[in-house]
Amino acid sequence: MVITDGDAKAAAPKRPAAAATSKPASGNSAAPRAAASPSRLRAGAASKPAITSKPAAGKAPSSTKPAATGTSKSGSAGSKATGTAKSGAGGGGGGGGAKGGASKGGVKGTASQARSPAGPVAEQVAGPDPEVEAARKAELEAKAAAEMEALRRAAWQAQVEYERKQEAKRRQQREEEAKRKKEEAALRKALLEAAYDGDDAQLRVGLSRARDEGYLRPEPVEAADGHGNTLLSEAAAGGALSTVQMLLQLGADPNTRGEFLRSPLWRAAFLGQEEVVPVLLQGGADPRIGNEGGELPEHVAPPAIKEVLRAWDVAKTDQLIQQFEARRLERAAAVQAERAQAVRGCEESLAAAEEAHSRAQQLLRHARMELEKRIHEYDTCVEEKKPEGLTGVALDQIHSAEKVVEDARKRATEAAEALDTARLRLHREQQQQLAEGGEEAEALPGVPVAVRALNDVLIRDVGGLIAASGKWPLVIDTSGQASVFLRYQDTNYVNALNSRHMEPHMLRRALLGAIRYGKAMVLDLQDCDLWPEMPRMFDQVLVHPGLLASVLDRSLLKEERYTALIRAEDGEEYDKNKFQESRIRAFGFIVLTSSRQPNPQLVERMYCLRVMITE
Repeated sequence: MVITDGDAKAAAPKRPAAAATSKPASGNSAAPRAAASPSRLRAGAASKPAITSKPAAGKAPSSTKPAATGTSKSGSAGSKATGTAKSGAGGGGGGGGAKGGASKGGVKGTASQARSPAGPVAEQVAGPDPEVEAARKAELEAKAAAEMEALRRAAWQAQVEYERKQEAKRRQQREEEAKRKKEEAALRKALLEAAYDGDDAQLRVGLSRARDEGYLRPEPVEAADGHGNTLLSEAAAGGALSTVQMLLQLGADPNTRGEFLRSPLWRAAFLGQEEVVPVLLQGGADPRIGNEGGELPEHVAPPAIKEVLRAWDVAKTDQLIQQFEARRLERAAAVQAERAQAVRGCEESLAAAEEAHSRAQQLLRHARMELEKRIHEYDTCVEEKKPEGLTGVALDQIHSAEKVVEDARKRATEAAEALDTARLRLHREQQQQLAEGGEEAEALPGVPVAVRALNDVLIRDVGGLIAASGKWPLVIDTSGQASVFLRYQDTNYVNALNSRHMEPHMLRRALLGAIRYGKAMVLDLQDCDLWPEMPRMFDQVLVHPGLLASVLDRSLLKEERYTALIRAEDGEEYDKNKFQESRIRAFGFIVLTSSRQPNPQLVERMYCLRVMITE
């Protein structure tokens, strides 16, 4: 049930609308309208409203209203463009009406019965005409199906375009990553060859490039081939004395072990590189390190090198190893400081992206609220039968507001993408590893569910998965189909962007009515990140913090704490003795969003369902 700002005590049953005819303009496409907003579909269906019925004599305008032209219903107060009108402000009275309760401040029966010249009172007592009621129900179902089909088609097209862009982005990332890996492999090969050949100039250029472009992390000087043979090991094996000296100065580890666990000193000794062996020993190479067979460098060296190795004092080696370890720790600290600086830079970029995202969300929220106001003004013009010129102006304002919303939505999408990119960069720096280049699929929260299964999964909770989670459901639906589905259910629907819906009195009655009549309260955030503001909006109901938190953890339903919501003006209908335990247990709280990536705090607090968009 859609919240209206009529009489707060109304408890009118669902009843058929006045006999209104819908005449959508020829050639007008329903899909774009429906995809944007059900209310906008109605507003854009015809530039000239076609209302052929009149309200019954003596009927309060705020109680029952003739339906506007079109096929959808408005989130605005007092109007539901489904070919029917409903009363029951705050949603509580609507629950009573759904149960067949007596109307307070409303008219019971159809509009045609109320206009009957013969015995209007008797006809009201007789109740709705079954044929009219059946026709009304069929009309509602047809309009709901039309809305959802239009939304489904538009959402499917949007989904296909989104997936096409995402696939193009992933393909580009894979191509860039493949290119990067190819360049890195070529650079590693060139460095190893330069080290073996003793080409110091080329080696310096290659190492500089590796540091600048982030290749061969974490230390380019420790680059190795597939067998673990490092640049120093290759230089030692090739007898490149100056290269060995340069690499040791750059901090290369003299005791790495490559193929067959052979160290640079072992390979130099085995290959008879007499000039290189003393330099390696002075650089910290340990002659006590053998190969995988246990053979020491002394065992495989020619006689001249054997003499050098036997004459070497290993106590000096221990000293040199300690010095090397100290230098290694200094370099590691320097690398950590550099990485910390990079992280700080990413954090600053993330903060800027979050600020830009917040501004974009504010603009989108403001644009959405202005559109809701324009729709309400149009509804008022139609219902009060204002002059055609005034109604046309109101319709033009809706179209202008829609353009502003579309522009704000695009900016918000761009800001959200920039925010995700900033978060990814920060994550990469924090994890100290290269990006995967988009090879993994996009992680989207929520258990996939088809629209046709919403009744079983969301409303009936077949299998009890939602109840077992201990959380209320969050429905993530970028298509808008779930919004139409829930609007046509017996729920208390609250549009978080509608200022009238979010008034403390209306919000209180929506929550209290849902508890009183055992139905679900639906909070529709649409595509705006409104969740951080919701605690404050709910706190205005009781003027003290914690109402939304008590709804989420269900503590509001315990020990009759919900009675704090009751006011004297609610009347006897909301006497605390009227609240039944079975209905209280049937209460539900559903959050609805059309944002692809909802607020992380909201996702954490709720049981997430993601509506699947099918072709």
